[in-house]
Formats: sequence, structure tokens, C-alpha cells
Amino acid sequence: MINRQLINPESIVVVGASNNISKPGGKLFHNIRTGTFQGNLCAVNPKEDEIQGLPSYREIGDLPQTELAFLAVPASLCTAVVRELAETKGTRAFIIVSAGFSEENSEGAEIEKEIVKICKTHDAALIGPNCIGVMTPAYQGVFTLPIPQLDPEGCDFISGSGATAVFIMESGLQKGLRFNHVFSVGNSAQLGVEDVLQY
Repeated sequence: MINRQLINPESIVVVGASNNISKPGGKLFHNIRTGTFQGNLCAVNPKEDEIQGLPSYREIGDLPQTELAFLAVPASLCTAVVRELAETKGTRAFIIVSAGFSEENSEGAEIEKEIVKICKTHDAALIGPNCIGVMTPAYQGVFTLPIPQLDPEGCDFISGSGATAVFIMESGLQKGLRFNHVFSVGNSAQLGVEDVLQY
């Protein structure tokens, strides 16, 4: 189910954020930090006390309550991260950009199923895994370029493929196409194209 926390969150955490913006977690954090997001933005990185000028937490347990979480960590870590955030931090929306799930092997598929189960238990929305992220008027949560200036009169764009999404945005912007929301759903473990379209 698509919820407010996914579309218009008051707080966001990027687990796996980095000072290196050539890494997905670094670019993702940069795009959110420099975009339209007006809420509380946090980072989790076990090796850093500051990410791109903002305080970083070394453990999820140190975080304040957080509505939306982006995960840019190895697939093997994602289940525990989702569980801890859902159970202790009230997180009700997750966007997992990491790869290594059902698109790769049966072990990844099992991890994916367990994450969906946790999200279902806590009535949380899940986009991904294996996606480039989401852009709404409230935040620009992708680790790619371009970042279009979103327009309420623009189109809502949904793609299963991140590479296709980037290509269409690049081509569309050159032709004057405007965007309002952009969803890359990746593996569609819980929410797929049809769910976003229905919303």
C-alpha cells in the first residue's frame, strides 16, 4: 500500500549514506539534501560521524523516529535494518536501492520475501529492491541524474527498470517533457507499477 510516509515524509534516513557522492548512498543523500526536502534528514554509516555536513549515526538504535528509510547497503544486511527500523523507529516506508535480491539468486529471493513479510506486519510501504529510487514534490530520492524540476502539471512516470527511467527522463527533458512524480519500482517485491498507477 502506498502511504503518506512514502509520498510526503516528515523525516528520512539514508542507511548506507556516504561522503563519496560517486557511491549510490552518497549520491542519494546528496540529491535529497540539495533538493526540495524540508524535513529531518539523517544518515547511518558505522564509520562516519558526519555525512556531507550533517550528523551521521553509527547505529540505527541511535536514530530518532523516522518515517521513510532508504537502504543503500548490501542485501544481506537489509532484513535486519528493515526489522529494526519498523519495530523501534516507527518507519512505515522503505525504498531499497540495493541489488542482490530475487533478480540474482534464490538466496536473494528469500531475503526479499522476509522483508516483504516485515513490511506487511507493520503496514509499511516498500519500493524496490534493486531500483534507482523515487522522486516526489517532497523529495528527490534517487542516486542518478538527471534531477528534473518537478512540475504539478507534469506527468507521473513509473518504470520497472532504473536504466530505462534515466534514459526516458534524459530524452524527455530535451523534448520539453515535464515530470511530477517518478517511481522506479525495481523488483516490485511489494509495490509494483500497477499499485503506483492505481494510486
